Amino acid sequence: RWLDKNEDDGQIVRELVPAGESPMLRTNCLAEPRVYVLYVDPTLDVSYHISVKTGDVPGASSDSKVFIKLYGEKADTSKEPLLVSDNDLGNYFERGRVDEFTLDTMDIGKINRILIGHDNVGLRSGWFLASVQITVPVQGRQYMFPCNRWLDKDEADGRVEVEVYPSEILPTEKLINYEVTVVTGDVRAAGTNAKVFMQIYGEAGKTELIILENRSNNFERGATEIFKREAADVGKIYKIRIGHDGSGIGDGWFLESVTLKRLSSN
Repeated sequence: RWLDKNEDDGQIVRELVPAGESPMLRTNCLAEPRVYVLYVDPTLDVSYHISVKTGDVPGASSDSKVFIKLYGEKADTSKEPLLVSDNDLGNYFERGRVDEFTLDTMDIGKINRILIGHDNVGLRSGWFLASVQITVPVQGRQYMFPCNRWLDKDEADGRVEVEVYPSEILPTEKLINYEVTVVTGDVRAAGTNAKVFMQIYGEAGKTELIILENRSNNFERGATEIFKREAADVGKIYKIRIGHDGSGIGDGWFLESVTLKRLSSN
């Protein structure tokens, strides 16, 4: 049904309640609003939020491709290139700047150390790495890796990769993963340019507002989009609120269905 000030009942935020827990996840919003919830093993996909700080010294920037490898108590990752940042600041690894990346992979357990470096390709290949910070919400941990050294063939010891051990491991709020699938209806003017959000309510409380957006042009007519988000574990879910802020030209939205996967074995 419509989430549009000029259509239907004029509401742009709606509450959906579960019709049950089922592998059949699609629910039609044309009739009585419903959302299906599926419980999934959380160990299959963990997000590691990686903040990389380039030093504020002359020549610190690098045009090389940077990679990272995480070593954990359960397993290690492969060498993962840091190619697309979350904060999208244009050129990456510029002097005095922090670039943020998300690595989605298996649960490797507590992180023991990291390997970080670059391919030494480009006109300005050398790099001065200040520090790396890794936050793992599903672990409730934040790891601090100070470096403050050159990764440069022509500086210091000439190495372009280095192993770093955490100097500090800080507790953070422990979150779980939710996967939200949203289907925009295939009717005239169904898409919206407004900012879409949702909030999950459960027996243990509610999440903060969760913004549903990525780099794509979201919520176009007939589109199916999947968003993975980390938020508080609210326990057994009894409803969600989903809507938009009414901003932009063409803000009205025809929402066909919502699917929610709670990535928890509980």
